[in-house]
Amino acid sequence: MIPLKLHLKNFMCYRGNATIDFNGVHLAVLAGDNGQGKSALLDAMTWALWGKARTNSADDLVTYGESEMSVQLDFQLSGAQYVAIRKRDKAGRGSSSLDLFAKREFGTDESMSGDTIRDTERCIRELLKLDYDTFVNSAFLRQGHADEFTTKPPSKRKQILADILGLDEYDRYAELARSRSRELEGERERLALELTRIREEVAQIPQIQEELLTIEVTVEETQRAVREESVTLQALQDERRELDAKQEALTRAERAVKEARDEIASLSGRLSVKQADLDRFDALIARRAEIEAWREQWEQARDAQERWNELLRRSSALQEQSAALQREIDRERAALESQLNAAEATAQTHRTALKRYSKQEAKLAEAEHHLTRLNEVKAKQEAAQREHVAFSEQSGRLKAENEQLRVAMNDLKGRISLLASSDAADCPVCRQPLSADHQAEALAEAEAEGKAMGDRYRENQRAVADAQQKLTAIDDALQRYRSELREAEAWQRVMAEAMRAAEEQRETSQRLAEIEADAATLRTRLDAGDYAAEAQQQLAGLASETASLDYDRAAHDRVRETLHALATHKAEWQALDQAQQQRGSLAELVDSWQQQIAHHHARIADQGQQISALQEALKAREALLQRAREQQILVNQKQHALNLAQRQLGGAKQRLSYAEQHAARQPEVEAAHHRAVEERTLYEQLANAFGKRGVQAMIIESAIPEIEQEANELLDRMTNGRMSVTLPTLREAKSSDGMIETLDILIADEQGERSYETFSGGEAFRINFALRIALSKLLAHRAGTSLRTLVIDEGFGSQDAEGRDRLVEAISSVQDDFERILVITHIDELKDAFPMRIDVTKYPDGSRVTVGG
Repeated sequence: MIPLKLHLKNFMCYRGNATIDFNGVHLAVLAGDNGQGKSALLDAMTWALWGKARTNSADDLVTYGESEMSVQLDFQLSGAQYVAIRKRDKAGRGSSSLDLFAKREFGTDESMSGDTIRDTERCIRELLKLDYDTFVNSAFLRQGHADEFTTKPPSKRKQILADILGLDEYDRYAELARSRSRELEGERERLALELTRIREEVAQIPQIQEELLTIEVTVEETQRAVREESVTLQALQDERRELDAKQEALTRAERAVKEARDEIASLSGRLSVKQADLDRFDALIARRAEIEAWREQWEQARDAQERWNELLRRSSALQEQSAALQREIDRERAALESQLNAAEATAQTHRTALKRYSKQEAKLAEAEHHLTRLNEVKAKQEAAQREHVAFSEQSGRLKAENEQLRVAMNDLKGRISLLASSDAADCPVCRQPLSADHQAEALAEAEAEGKAMGDRYRENQRAVADAQQKLTAIDDALQRYRSELREAEAWQRVMAEAMRAAEEQRETSQRLAEIEADAATLRTRLDAGDYAAEAQQQLAGLASETASLDYDRAAHDRVRETLHALATHKAEWQALDQAQQQRGSLAELVDSWQQQIAHHHARIADQGQQISALQEALKAREALLQRAREQQILVNQKQHALNLAQRQLGGAKQRLSYAEQHAARQPEVEAAHHRAVEERTLYEQLANAFGKRGVQAMIIESAIPEIEQEANELLDRMTNGRMSVTLPTLREAKSSDGMIETLDILIADEQGERSYETFSGGEAFRINFALRIALSKLLAHRAGTSLRTLVIDEGFGSQDAEGRDRLVEAISSVQDDFERILVITHIDELKDAFPMRIDVTKYPDGSRVTVGG
């Protein structure tokens, strides 16, 4: 498998879209600091193909803060190109998808996806002939694993080789075989026990058959006895039923007599009550004239009471309306009084404030005085600053001029020295002919010029000193001005506060005048009663209407007393009305109850004769019941014996059936026991075959020549044919004449053949690297494919400069064996050691990849 292009979207640290084009990449360094996202690119490849990476959760591969992620890997296999696209969406319960396409001519893609993700993954594994673990262990050279095989003792080397070849699967097969053998041993023991029980049951069949015949005879005899005794019991039960019917008739007759007597007692009690009511009704009807007179007087008083109640109701309603109007009037007056109190309180507050504002006038005058003075100071400060600038410029100019004079005087001094010391015929300055007079004249001119320069230099120095004195005085004055001007800000705040207070005083005075005018208006309205005019007018009207009702409370009270006195007779005329309405029906009811009592007495006499006859017939009932009970006990005993015999018969039949079933099943169990013994032996043999000394040893023996061939091809190129390796699996035992199993590493070079442990440095590293590449190729070959891509993460950071050079040399020597080699590093010195670079850089918004030569 050769990767061609990798497209990422929100994968781990790669936020958004990122594309890495491997076309044209043969040997490249994958460079970037730790944590930048180099290994994430390899995770993306394995996740796209096998759905696996360093983390077990697909959601952990989604960029933080994003909800969906996808990886597309374009790869080449056996000359054909394919595209695998795997996606993950975290929304809701989460969803995933996987698609596989084969690229055809003219840019068309043919889908190779299965119905499910699992089907598509199976298609990818069959296509690549690699699973995830095989790919990682063959195509990836992980950090610290290059010498894992060579530095271990022989026994550990065999285990590492077994791990690389995936021989742990045979360990699993061996364990499965042993587990199945144990299961079969348990099955054999169980079948042996079952076979023993079956043989014991079959041996009892003749005895059970003889017992069954005896029980069947007992059942037949017991059934005949039960039938005979049941006939006798049935006859006794028929006689008992006839007597039971007579007993029920006697019970009914006695109950009828009791009910008649109870009814007579009930009717007699109620009759006495109703007769008393009838006598009371007759007495009331006799006093009807007297009671009717009381009723008429009460009705007249009641009518008068209703008239007075109506007048009282109307008077009360008028009083309630008057009270409501009075409350309204009081509320309006209270509102005016509240407004007046608030106005007076506000006015008093404003008067107090005006007294406080008057104190601010003096502060305003004082602030204006100080600010006027400080403005004068500000003007002096500005004038002093201008003088300071002028004197500073003058001093600088004079110093510059003196520097020029100093240089000129030094030059002149040199000329004078040359002129004074020169004995030549030519002038040492202008190279013209020089006479003694001309020399003296030149010296005089030079000395005069030097004196003039010196005078000018000293005059400038005095001027600079004078300027410095003035600058010092000006600095002192400026310091004093600054100190005084620092007060200006405070006085400006005082003045601003005083001016604000003056404005507030003006506004407060104006507001006070308005409030006092409002208060005077409110007092005038209160004194004149100028409020709630409509309510006061309505209240006067209600007072006039109340007076016109002419309600007399004393007359009303007298009517109430009359009604109260007559109310004591109200029950009598109500009772009279009841007597007149109910006397007729009550008299009829009394007559009816008297007739019913006579009827019940006649029933009692008739039932008494029937009871005597039934009692005579039932005298023989107890003796019959005793005989029936004794016969029932006898039948129950016979039935119990029959049930017991039938249960014994059923048990014997069941045991016979059970034994016959076991007899029929005996050949099947014997055959199963024989198969369990044979299969257990077979699985014991399989466990040994799959073990370390079986198939695994054969696979390792067959793999050794392939490892030696691949490693020696690499060593031949890396050492120019100087070194070769052999991996013997047997050697002579030191303590005996026999051979022992081993997995040594012997290296042959120009000095002969010796153990790997005697090599170090670059030679040991080349051996390690050659064997590790050979193991990777072996694993790929065993999987049925070729290793065309190699990823090396061998930890350059742990190597010194010489070690890194050896690793680069080793990688370069095997580059022709692979289509793609990616070397992972964060070491700056190695970023330019390979023909191409793939740089990974992490930014705040995610990692980015650039591919360059």
